[in-house]
Amino acid sequence: MVFYNNKNNKNKTNYMKVLVIFFMFFFLISCGKKAISETTGSDDLTPEYNADDRTDDNEPSNGDKETEDNNSDKEDNYIEDNYSVETVGDGTIIFYSSEGFYQYGPSIVKNDDGSYDAWFSSPGNSGSQWDWISYRHSDNGIDWSDEIIVLKPTPGAKDQCSVCDPGVFYYDGYYYLAYTGTDYYEGKGSNNSAFVARSKNPDGPYEKWNGNDWGGDPEPMIKYEGDPEGFGIGEVSFVVLDEDLFIFYTYFDKAGMVSLAKADLVENWPATIRYKGDVLLRENQDSLDVVYDEKLERFFGFSIDLRMTKESCLIMYESA
Repeated sequence: MVFYNNKNNKNKTNYMKVLVIFFMFFFLISCGKKAISETTGSDDLTPEYNADDRTDDNEPSNGDKETEDNNSDKEDNYIEDNYSVETVGDGTIIFYSSEGFYQYGPSIVKNDDGSYDAWFSSPGNSGSQWDWISYRHSDNGIDWSDEIIVLKPTPGAKDQCSVCDPGVFYYDGYYYLAYTGTDYYEGKGSNNSAFVARSKNPDGPYEKWNGNDWGGDPEPMIKYEGDPEGFGIGEVSFVVLDEDLFIFYTYFDKAGMVSLAKADLVENWPATIRYKGDVLLRENQDSLDVVYDEKLERFFGFSIDLRMTKESCLIMYESA
């Protein structure tokens, strides 16, 4: 499964983060298909979406009737087509876990020459910076380069505690790396917002979005302003479709949702982000990785249900 590949070859084929499941585990259990409703809405919403735009029950409060109607019809959008996911061989383990050491939430790009670039959440400095983002390259998907750190928190800035959950796409000469970050040390992983940085090379150096341009102290591209003890916003998955950028992300305050924003693919595209609606209620699922199938003209989302249990399995959603 691959991310949408621009017909003008501005984009490289971008493998979903969930693809790493096939590398890292020796088996995979596939379970039933559900549906995800594609929410559209008015394009004239404010560029930066934050938690103040929601009501207490996690619905948009922008007064857009079309968005509210689409959200209310989610239960009617389930469809009965059946799909299956099959593994090919046992796969290749990229990382072996060890005590006190981890890599998770990978984002993998497959290049035109068959090589791979991969980014991971990795341990920080065991002190003021909890997580860093690391990078590895492979010419064949089997043999991988040594891990290097390519992104760290900016001291004293709004991502000062952590940078994690990379989500990468390549467009028009730049790698854009979204990440989850927070400056709330008291929360131990809460009060997150979604940030983004860019580089002309997969291994950096990266310049962070500062609210107006690229470089300097970071500002969120999608800001969380809910209960500081809630997870907040993060775990971004990008889909490039024509000249539009679809941004799927986790929103956790009083309840867990997968939400959708869109942006215009211009140089400073984070300034054009507009909220489009909630597309999936998160219950026992992990974060959602989304792709677009040109032939079927539908979005497909993949997640792990019942994670960290013996019953965990890969689940698939589709837009209606």
